[in-house]
Amino acid sequence: MPHLQFLQFVQFREFPETAIPSPMDKLNLRFISLAGVFAAAAAPAAWAQGQPVAWSPSYVGTCTTCELSGRNLTGWTLTGANYAEAKMDRAVLSDVNAVSVNFERADLTGADMRRAVFTNAKLAGVKLTGARMMGFSAIGADLSGAAIYGANLEGATLIGANLKDAHLMTALLGGADLSTANLQGAFLDRADLRGTVLNGANLRDARLNGANIAGASFKDARFPGADLQSVVGFEEADFEGACGSLTTRLPPDMRLPTCTKAQLAVRLSADPE
Repeated sequence: MPHLQFLQFVQFREFPETAIPSPMDKLNLRFISLAGVFAAAAAPAAWAQGQPVAWSPSYVGTCTTCELSGRNLTGWTLTGANYAEAKMDRAVLSDVNAVSVNFERADLTGADMRRAVFTNAKLAGVKLTGARMMGFSAIGADLSGAAIYGANLEGATLIGANLKDAHLMTALLGGADLSTANLQGAFLDRADLRGTVLNGANLRDARLNGANIAGASFKDARFPGADLQSVVGFEEADFEGACGSLTTRLPPDMRLPTCTKAQLAVRLSADPE
């Protein structure tokens, strides 16, 4: 340990019982005593039961185009940082706090982002293919054009997020909350949406070919021009208050009322200007 190595440099002298220590000897002894006090005080703070105490570093500066592939950033605080176009494939960002961070066009392919918080983050064009994002939270975040193929977002919270033109093919979104999210033009082919909440979401021109929507909630959602023709489990989904258009493609036994002008005029925070 550091304090033991430090003491090795202190010079010791033996004094006869009748000898009087010199001023320098007294200074050395006082130095030894203080070193012991500091070592005793520092040891509990640095070690607990022989193991290093966990710590959470933070970096809120600019790290654009950084090479961080495979790095472990578990529990880091990145709030307000700029990681645009950073290469972070296979990186571990579980439990990261990254509110209002800029990760535009960053490569997070295969990253571990479980329970990470990216509220109001800029994630446009980010690569999240195959990422582990269970419990991920990105309320109000911009994920437009993001590549999220095959990612696991089970139990994620994406309320009010902008997922316009996002690629979510084969993504696992079971139990996720995407209420009032903007999914205009999003690709959700073969996605697992069982139990997903999409109340009030904008799904104009979205594609859901082969998606499993059993138990999903689409209350007040808008589907003009969307393709739901081959969805699975629509009989078990809730479409109360949802609407579509003449160009909306539905399964043979499914019906949606045409959206009124008032419904189409509704602009959510995630909708494009």
